[in-house]
Amino acid sequence: MKTIGGKANMEAMSDFEVKIERYLKNLPPGVFGVRNTDSIEFLDMNSGAYNLNFHVRVNQKEFIFRINIEQQSGLSNQIEYEYKVLKFLEGHNIAPKTYYVDNTLKSFDFGILIEQYLDGPYLSYEEAQIIEVAELLVKLHSLPLADVNFIIWQDPLGATSDLVKDDMLNYEARKTCDKKVIHLARELMARTRTNIEDKRHLFHADSLNHTDVVPDNFIKTSDGLRMIDWEKPRVDDCTYDISCFLSEPAQLWFSREVLNSANRESFLNTYSRLSGKKKDLLSEKIRIREPLVSLHWILWGAIKLCDLRDSRTAPELLEAHEEKTVRYERIADPVNIEKLLESL
Repeated sequence: MKTIGGKANMEAMSDFEVKIERYLKNLPPGVFGVRNTDSIEFLDMNSGAYNLNFHVRVNQKEFIFRINIEQQSGLSNQIEYEYKVLKFLEGHNIAPKTYYVDNTLKSFDFGILIEQYLDGPYLSYEEAQIIEVAELLVKLHSLPLADVNFIIWQDPLGATSDLVKDDMLNYEARKTCDKKVIHLARELMARTRTNIEDKRHLFHADSLNHTDVVPDNFIKTSDGLRMIDWEKPRVDDCTYDISCFLSEPAQLWFSREVLNSANRESFLNTYSRLSGKKKDLLSEKIRIREPLVSLHWILWGAIKLCDLRDSRTAPELLEAHEEKTVRYERIADPVNIEKLLESL
């Protein structure tokens, strides 16, 4: 098992493991498709921004035991929503299979989800994998949405603007916010105001979007590319996912490596060809929306930094966030907003 540094955190993880083992042994083995739950082994633990993800082997079959510490969707039943989305996606070779959800808070103080463990590396920016991302997103965005009850942004562009405005209010309320970030963010929003009013008719809520399309939410499995972390998908215009994937601040969340212009063009050409969408219109919509999505990412990182400085981070996630400080600093750098302003 992977050991997480820090005595207090190690003890907390040990407490979680004891609870998880007891919980799994009390579940019917049929939940996992195994004969019994006599053998349980903890292989790893990965903390996300909002969840603890335990890699568990139950009778030689591997799973992710996901504990939802904080929610980011605005839903009180976020873990149940994630389960519902994963069930909807089953059979489409897009996401992991899900086995069980529990939001009763009886055994844990948080909602839990048990899903398939996907083995493989995260996404790289090799051209072949960029093409695979385009193919996977076209598949996701093409799924029929009749009789589904998912979050929907009826006015995609206006809702994106509102999201960023909320980010700005949340950031300005932080004691340790950076005044330069606020000034630049206000300037960018002022410059995009005309586009939001004049171009919102180009955007339509007609496809399911993952909404968090970054390299470490892709797993390159032996059966092809898959996406994980389905916490806040919604029905939206396809350009949200595309703008997120192409956004440099979003890319900086994972590493210093960013897409070059040739890879961007290759992605858009493939997506346009496979989806049947006109590339000129697609590019225009991305030009309008990508700065807003990028600013959302920048402010999100800036808020996380403030939360660490102001001791607002959930204790269960504190060490994980501290380890990600360099990531937050990369995306929250005011230079990233200056680049966006130069591109407008």
